[in-house]
Amino acid sequence: MMLTTQEIILEYVCPLLGCIFANMMFAAPYKAVREALAKGTLGSLNPTPWAAMTGNCSGWIAYSYLIKNQFLFWANAPGLLLSVWLNMSAVKLQYCDNLHKLAKTNLLLALEKKEIYLRQSMNGIGTTSSSRGDGGPHESFDDNKDTVEAQQQSEVIEAFKKLISEASVSDNTATDNNNNCNVQTSPHEKKVVAIVFLWLTIVSLVSFIKMTQSQREFIVGLAVNLNLLFFYGAPLTTIFTVLKTRDSSSIHWWTMLLNTACAFFFTGFGIGTNDYFIIVINGLGVVLGVIQSILRMVVPCKGSVESLPVSCSDEGTIEKKESDFKDANV
Repeated sequence: MMLTTQEIILEYVCPLLGCIFANMMFAAPYKAVREALAKGTLGSLNPTPWAAMTGNCSGWIAYSYLIKNQFLFWANAPGLLLSVWLNMSAVKLQYCDNLHKLAKTNLLLALEKKEIYLRQSMNGIGTTSSSRGDGGPHESFDDNKDTVEAQQQSEVIEAFKKLISEASVSDNTATDNNNNCNVQTSPHEKKVVAIVFLWLTIVSLVSFIKMTQSQREFIVGLAVNLNLLFFYGAPLTTIFTVLKTRDSSSIHWWTMLLNTACAFFFTGFGIGTNDYFIIVINGLGVVLGVIQSILRMVVPCKGSVESLPVSCSDEGTIEKKESDFKDANV
């Protein structure tokens, strides 16, 4: 049976283009993470979307197995592999930030102790000199020399303390209840483990509990859609920010284009396959993308627009957080 033009476009062309855009979006944080690894600090990057990216890709891959669709698989399989690398990099960088913070704290404590010792030494010199009275020019010269050296060391310590205090160390560090740096764990580890545990539980339940194929598809499809709702807080926040500030500089054209195009193509694929789990979530992505496009054209741009990397929400949607990737380029 010959395929119609509509079937070819919706069931083959749209998902193929969607795969391309999806993998472009998954790879967007790559450059920023490489730069962070070179610097040895997480900086302003927020790794939380990468943990959810692991769950998102895992969910869609599981769904692709159930409905036996390779387009969904290849739209998310590279993203799953990349998310593993992103999460491993985030854990390493958070660990480095923790070590930096611990070293900084210990160095400040050591300098403070040295400063206290020098002050006590200077007070001791003055007291000893006063108690001895006039011991001659030689003793007076030695006392003045010791005092000057102690003052110079104290000034050097103050300069070091100021430099260390102003050093830019990431705030994404783990602290224990005593406000001390904890280098044994990082917050991101817990998020990744929680996401993996969640999807391991879901996949295990639909695999081992007796149910129909349609019930398995419903459970996995619903779970992955609920997982994606979390990410829609980012574009919604951007829209409300633009309306409140009357400034559209937080909307990045390239990010919005990738987001809307990917959502559009997978919405078409969902229509072609009559799959509402794909239609609804990507349709929402298209609507949000169109709204941001209108705001970008209507509302004036007062600030400079940075090239911001993005983190994927699903094979057809993507979220952007300016605070998460403010120093990186797509």
